[in-house]
Amino acid sequence: MSFDLSAITDTLIQLVKDSWGSAPLWAELEAGSPPGPPTPTFTPNISGLAPDVLETEAGAQLSLFLYHVETNNAVESMFWAPQGASGTGQPVRFLPFALNLYYLMSAFSEDNYHQEQQAMSVALRIFHANPIIRNPTGSPPWELTLTMEHRSYDEMSQLWQATTAPLRMSVVYRAAVVFLDPDTMPSGAARNTSINVIVEQSSGGPSLATELFGTFRRASYQSPSGPVSFTQAPATVAAGQQVWLVGENLTGETISLISEAAVTTDISGWVVAADSTPTRVVLQVPTGAATPATGRYQVQIGDTTAPLGVAAAVDAVGGPVLPHSASVGINGAGFVAGATEIVVGANTVPANQIVVGAGGTSLSFPTPAGTAGTVEPLIVRVQGVESDPALWVTL
Repeated sequence: MSFDLSAITDTLIQLVKDSWGSAPLWAELEAGSPPGPPTPTFTPNISGLAPDVLETEAGAQLSLFLYHVETNNAVESMFWAPQGASGTGQPVRFLPFALNLYYLMSAFSEDNYHQEQQAMSVALRIFHANPIIRNPTGSPPWELTLTMEHRSYDEMSQLWQATTAPLRMSVVYRAAVVFLDPDTMPSGAARNTSINVIVEQSSGGPSLATELFGTFRRASYQSPSGPVSFTQAPATVAAGQQVWLVGENLTGETISLISEAAVTTDISGWVVAADSTPTRVVLQVPTGAATPATGRYQVQIGDTTAPLGVAAAVDAVGGPVLPHSASVGINGAGFVAGATEIVVGANTVPANQIVVGAGGTSLSFPTPAGTAGTVEPLIVRVQGVESDPALWVTL
């Protein structure tokens, strides 16, 4: 899409407006009323205005305020290589621009807290039911994932203080990944074109094209300060975890996992049929011997592929903070001798000090030197793929 962030905001606002009248809340409030479609008790003005402006507007207000934008370097680096000192690669101005957008959603009513809280209730349910937002009529068409972000009370307080508005109930949503069009390449430069083809079947009806947009995962872990939720796109999974394949007309197709060595494995048996739809296929990674080796893969459906990482599983039992000891021992699955990297805080454990147990289900290493009592995060990478955060080490 062109560089117009307001197009994303307008799409999110329109989603709430279109779904407002059919929100389940109205039926719940009208329980016992005569049969018929439920009627909203009120309709707020839904906008992208900042919180301090809402107080100047009449009536109930619901705001989806874009307050922060940052680049998604992880996604960009996975697909594009900018021009380096050697002269290879494309100049940065011609590379797609990947962004994460952060929205503060809040409500306001001069004298009716019911309307404020009901407006938030309806909007939260709408966004929960629509984690993937698409604009098929855009130029070009685009899609993104919408996830609620965990923010501490201190962070939210500082954000509201910056708006000079009194604190109200609010929540932060992350819209990602937004790809903005780069500068147009000079005339004569090679350009890649993507074409969707619809093939006519012998019965005379069209066969809808299968297209895989990418892999997506929503997960959480327990940190020393409390639970943390996060999303990944492209996704990395471990044994026993789930991942979403996002696209069009995905059901009923063979799903393959292709390794970096070009070995193809049919993983159609991983599909959780009850949770899958034509636009979202949920895969459950098997445990035990059926778990694929740790590494980087491509998932293929039809003629389209998307990246997927398989990481070692780190058992969180005994954590999240491990007590101090001369050595650290952890359990899990997928650890590989000679290909496992351990980082504790800023300290990388020498490879010759990492001992991987039989079957790759355990490993141990000496606790790095540091300030006594300091708690540092434990990072585990196998074959270059990083596992989810799970444990912290006490030096």
